[in-house]
Amino acid sequence: MSSSWAPAGAVAAGGVSPAAREDDALVTRQGPVVSAAMGTVAVLSYGGALLLAHLLDARSFSDYAAAASLLGTVGVFASALIPLPLMHVISGYPRRSEERYRGMAFAWSIAAGAGVLAALVTGLVTATFAPPVIVAAVAGSALVLFACAPVWAWLHGELRFVRVAAMTFTEVTTRVLFSAGAVLLGWGAGGALIGFAVGVAVVLLMAPSAMRGDLAWRPQVLRERRRWTETGDVALTQLISSSLIGADVVLIAVLGVPAIESAGYQALSTLSKAPVFVAAGAVAVAFPLLRGPAPDVPGILTATLRSFSLLAFSSAAVVATVPREVMLLVFPERYADSLRLMPVLATAGVGFAAVTMFTTVLLALHAYRRAQGALLAAAGLLTAGTVFGWRIAEVPGLAVGVALGALTAAGVLWSTAGSLLPPGTLRRALLGLAAAGALTAVLAAARTLPAVWCVCVAIVAVVLLRELRSRGPAPTQEA
Repeated sequence: MSSSWAPAGAVAAGGVSPAAREDDALVTRQGPVVSAAMGTVAVLSYGGALLLAHLLDARSFSDYAAAASLLGTVGVFASALIPLPLMHVISGYPRRSEERYRGMAFAWSIAAGAGVLAALVTGLVTATFAPPVIVAAVAGSALVLFACAPVWAWLHGELRFVRVAAMTFTEVTTRVLFSAGAVLLGWGAGGALIGFAVGVAVVLLMAPSAMRGDLAWRPQVLRERRRWTETGDVALTQLISSSLIGADVVLIAVLGVPAIESAGYQALSTLSKAPVFVAAGAVAVAFPLLRGPAPDVPGILTATLRSFSLLAFSSAAVVATVPREVMLLVFPERYADSLRLMPVLATAGVGFAAVTMFTTVLLALHAYRRAQGALLAAAGLLTAGTVFGWRIAEVPGLAVGVALGALTAAGVLWSTAGSLLPPGTLRRALLGLAAAGALTAVLAAARTLPAVWCVCVAIVAVVLLRELRSRGPAPTQEA
């Protein structure tokens, strides 16, 4: 009996089709590349944040971190609101076709409207904790962040994942350099935040010339109800998901916590979300393939989950156990008291990464209502954990509450997506968690000798590279 989520005719008798096997191979080859690239981008982005932590005073950095988290949420939202519905249009129709013209026209129209709305909302939120110059910088950057969303959609639909990785790296590098330069010139946190808009400009300049051939004026597409329905479902789902991930960094700024304590928490919370970047990379390759014609869903998901577990669990183990001496080589001394929160926040990062992955998988398989219901329940649980933790022990309690809420949210999404995942997923996940626990124990034991810890991390990196190059489990065949 065929799986309920496999399209009819997707698999020939006795196994998956050659095209489906090619999709599996593409996930295996390029999924880890994109995940590794996203991980590199996360390191670069965090390095820029640490540089600003040194250059800005505690109050300014706290405002910057909260505002950057808001813009990060906008970026995640934009990268799903427009690209997710548009990807399968680009992948399913030839260049210069009418369907591509209509899909791109709708995408750019949504980008313009959503950008204005994002500028208004983020500006109002930022006004609760930051001065007017930062409010203006956030609103302006939020407005233009949507401008590059159709570019990402076109590239993903064309399966140009290496190009995506290169452009993302260039965007973040430009943003970091501009932000640091702006602060050195005395423009403060507001100037640093303009770097987000500069990064968008770089993406637009690097957009492939071939994409211009799919641009056309089709205002009538705004009357097509099916496009609005799909975009609305994706928008609601991703709005909840992205808001959950960045809420704690903004919340601690609004709560009026002393600047040193607030800035230290925000810097570490940002670092702990490194696995979220890995998750985004893991599903970036899978999404357009799952939306393609006759996909081998079990094979694609097996390869995706394998890449995610290898990279996300390992990165969380490294973040949780990094020695104090190593952190203080780059982390400002004035925030050192916050380092005790690192293991707890790293645990939260794994939870948020799983939420990101399962949400995108559910969207790829058109399970919109399942995803929205699960995320609403997860939001309630995360809110309860955060409020309870804050009332019990303020900032340390907040960290614990966020971690518990993130893990619970991941469990809810796991349960919701369970029937859509390949057979044996639970067993492989438990093995992955056991391996991650063992790795964490080894690195935790080595952290008293920072040089030994660094050697262990290098060995882990080599092992990961070898594993990611291997083919992994064979695609699951339908019965």
